[in-house]
Amino acid sequence: MMGDAPNAYGMVSMVAPNEPAVLQTLLQAQFNDLGVTVRSGATGGTASSLQNELDGMDGGGQAEPARMIQSGARIAIQAHTLNDNLGGETVDQYAAYLGQWIQDARASGIRPVLEEAAPTCDTDHPRLPIYVSAMDAVAKQYNVPVIAQYAYVQSIPDWQTHMLNCLIPDAYLDALKAKQELTVIAPLVEAVIGE
Repeated sequence: MMGDAPNAYGMVSMVAPNEPAVLQTLLQAQFNDLGVTVRSGATGGTASSLQNELDGMDGGGQAEPARMIQSGARIAIQAHTLNDNLGGETVDQYAAYLGQWIQDARASGIRPVLEEAAPTCDTDHPRLPIYVSAMDAVAKQYNVPVIAQYAYVQSIPDWQTHMLNCLIPDAYLDALKAKQELTVIAPLVEAVIGE
């Protein structure tokens, strides 16, 4: 998730520190290695769907997998869910796009990881749990690690108070989500370092 949200004055700004920044700090500390870097390739707006990312129509430049290859990443996390739910994609189409992304990542020599969306507290995403379940099924089908965020965030007391506009996690929630990411990503980073 890009993590931009309007503040009380209507100005859009990025949540800071955001999930990638916190994850990078945690990984660098765990491995005592400042060379471990985490970069977000997320794009904002409702045009940012997985289908549009695969086609290069999300505002982020080239289509996948060219973008992944150019990034130099060894591990990539795919977290599209919210906009796919809004964009009219069926669950079957969404699952097929996830499968294509996984295959593209692997063909590019990149370890793919899927990350569930956090829940929202608005009424605009009634099908979000279905899309999260579809992601989990694709992860199982392709034997890909999945970062379980949906139920985890719901287990945090008063999690709704840490959602900007009931949609974007605040810095507190992003830090907790980054710790959840660490449990999945750290073993992969260790494997990459060992290669």
